[in-house]
Amino acid sequence: MERGDFELPHFAESDSTRALLKVQDGCSAMCSFCIIPFARGHERSRTLNDIQREVEILTARGYREIVLTGVNIGQYAHQGRDFCSLLRWLDQAADFERIRISSIEPTTVSDELLEFLASSKKFCPYLHIPMQSGDDQILRAMNRRHTIKSYINLIEKALVTIPDLGLGTDLMVGFPGETESSFQNTLAVATDLPFSYLHVFPYSPRPGTAAMRLKQRIPSASVKKRADLLLDLDRVKRLAFHNKQIGKTVSALFESGTRAAYRFGTTPNFARVGITGSEDFRNQILQVTITAATDRYALGHIVPSQQVNCAMVAR
Repeated sequence: MERGDFELPHFAESDSTRALLKVQDGCSAMCSFCIIPFARGHERSRTLNDIQREVEILTARGYREIVLTGVNIGQYAHQGRDFCSLLRWLDQAADFERIRISSIEPTTVSDELLEFLASSKKFCPYLHIPMQSGDDQILRAMNRRHTIKSYINLIEKALVTIPDLGLGTDLMVGFPGETESSFQNTLAVATDLPFSYLHVFPYSPRPGTAAMRLKQRIPSASVKKRADLLLDLDRVKRLAFHNKQIGKTVSALFESGTRAAYRFGTTPNFARVGITGSEDFRNQILQVTITAATDRYALGHIVPSQQVNCAMVAR
């Protein structure tokens, strides 16, 4: 691939503890609501040599975690190397404590991928798998390539295969033709599946997309009401996920600065953890015992022996 055919990402901000590593761009799926195939073009993958060069740069900059990104990341393919073989190479070659996969389409999550994530010590037990709708008729109108049955089967298999999996999804409301019954199907599936969080989006018409030709538009008041119901469910899901962490001792990669008197870190399964204290633990991975939870984050304290060691290093 020519370098000009691939739009490289900006490096992460200097105070970030996670760096983004873009390995794929473009999409050929042609979901009816999405402008990306027109704006970003066909699916294309970054060369291994190019990935390796950026991995070396990010390692030298001291990042502890990288997040693999792409428009349709599971479609990575270059010179006979597919997405799973790329992950295996990174697992062996990349000098990071953590590697995380960003959003990935359900049709590209294979049994091989799930088994790899379960066995790897570097790759985080975390998946963000867009569902978009819990209604098969709406999924067909969206030109999505999965059914609700296949999606539920995938999630159930992922939860069985990967211990302590953090699981997120995208949900779109107000897609043309989404009846109250269609929305209730989405609400029911989202309620039943043990998501850690929900990203909720109202449908937004994009000129040039197939969905623009659909006439059954949903009143804005109905879209807002449906979005609010899913956002309420999101808060319930986040609280349940954080409550599940209480009593556990987890590893957290800490960010810089404080917010609301807390210093925050992120666990491998993408739970946000807050601790009190004046010490700056930026870019350190420390063991934290979780003692409480809110719908925004879990709360805990650093395992005491580590706190002593950190203070000695600081001196």
